Amino acid sequence: MKFLLDENVHNGLVSFLRGLGNEVLQPPKGIKNGKVFAFAQKESCILLTRDNDFLNEPFITMKHEGIIFLRVHPKDIEAQKRALTKLLIFFTEPDKFKHKIIRLSPNEEYELVK
Repeated sequence: MKFLLDENVHNGLVSFLRGLGNEVLQPPKGIKNGKVFAFAQKESCILLTRDNDFLNEPFITMKHEGIIFLRVHPKDIEAQKRALTKLLIFFTEPDKFKHKIIRLSPNEEYELVK
């Protein structure tokens, strides 16, 4: 799979996701959400973010490869890895994320927002 990690996501997830065989991109630092989203669209990436702005208009109505809204404590990298691992067991193909917004919670559960 191909992920775009927003700048607010722990950098430790880059090597973790790559170690699972995924391609991982990061947008330039300091760009606004609209440009992050456009970058994810252009590169056909699933966006991994902690920014709840992506749960609102216009992002939820636009076509995208998927958005994972990470609600696990930002400094607890091991909990983030466990939650992502559990999610990727259910979503094994990139097409399963397409046009979906998923909230990933601290208890390693996921909720389909859209």
